[in-house]
Amino acid sequence: MVAYRYKGLTAGGAEVEGVVEAFDKADAITKAKANCRVLVEIAPVKSSDGILNADIGQLLGGGKFKPKKLALLCSQLAIELKAGLPLVRSLQLVAENEQDKNLKRILDQVAEDVHAGNGLADSFAKRGPQFPKSFIETVRAGEESGRLDESFTKLKIYFENSANVSSKVASAMVYPIMLIVVAIVVVAIIMIKAVPVFESSFADMGSELPGITKMLIAISNFFVNYWLLGLAILAAAVLAAYLFGKTDKGAHVYARIQLKFPGIGQVNIMNGACQLCSTLSTMLSSGLPLVQAATITANVTSNLLISEDIRSATTGVIEGSRLGDGLKKSPWIPSLLKEMIAVGEETGKLEETLNVVNDYYTQEVNVAVQRALGILEPCIVLVLAGLVVFILLSVYLPLFSMYGSM
Repeated sequence: MVAYRYKGLTAGGAEVEGVVEAFDKADAITKAKANCRVLVEIAPVKSSDGILNADIGQLLGGGKFKPKKLALLCSQLAIELKAGLPLVRSLQLVAENEQDKNLKRILDQVAEDVHAGNGLADSFAKRGPQFPKSFIETVRAGEESGRLDESFTKLKIYFENSANVSSKVASAMVYPIMLIVVAIVVVAIIMIKAVPVFESSFADMGSELPGITKMLIAISNFFVNYWLLGLAILAAAVLAAYLFGKTDKGAHVYARIQLKFPGIGQVNIMNGACQLCSTLSTMLSSGLPLVQAATITANVTSNLLISEDIRSATTGVIEGSRLGDGLKKSPWIPSLLKEMIAVGEETGKLEETLNVVNDYYTQEVNVAVQRALGILEPCIVLVLAGLVVFILLSVYLPLFSMYGSM
């Protein structure tokens, strides 16, 4: 939810102003017009205002909650609501057994808000900026339909699937990452400890060293004598890359690299398709209209280019087109998914179609990960083999030259 400040005129011509929380500007205009006859001005509240008025817990609360934690929270609330417990008591019970102090604080505050007569979704949006929009809007839909227990059950399944996909991708990447880290540590030790010893031995020989050996010694001297400069250069490069990624151009460049990089690109495409299916089907099954469900899906999709394509297709829906027709323009969304969405719209069974396709793309993520590893691991081995050959030749060529001259 975003806060919007508005100014308007009542039916009697009196000036009024206030703040409303809304999903987007169109929603804000609708809410503001309920308080004034003529709307003169409306704009999002500036970030400085938000910081000044924010709850201190929100500022210190950290980043987004992980899918696994959200799945557990939704599971507990669904069970307690199905058992017939009142909403406030359900929130209090979950808070009492919660180990995460930040989440416990939020749940206590939400329980107080609901007890005072405020809406559950509005309270979660206000108290917990760490909750994703998919969570907030699904809870809102459950509130409005009177089926909160079903909404929490659907969210539990949604976040469990998200956590499982992320966990599989992370687990598959552990071995390559460990291999790279170990290689960096070993090479650093060789450069800092071993090569200086060989350098002194080569100096005692008094013979001309091969070019490859001179290169190894120069690299070693840089590691030994200028390691602080090296760290500074590395830190500056990382900072520059980070700041570039914060720009609009940089974000698009990185998003394109994520989708086109050999092996890894296919993983990100399959993961984006999985996010699209899972989020959109969950939002639709919760009772949200297609435009709002697709907008939330665009907001939670991790890749910027895929997110923009979904948002563009959503604009087409507002203008009277079908979502599937808009998605067909995207070069990043798999053709099968675009066709299935179009079929689902034509048959009126979009939600069921997305659930079926989601199972398929969940498996495809695993296949894509294995293929990526099949490409990545040999590349790492080849690079390491090249380093080993470079070091061995640098060390042994002077020895061979010395033995040859004896």
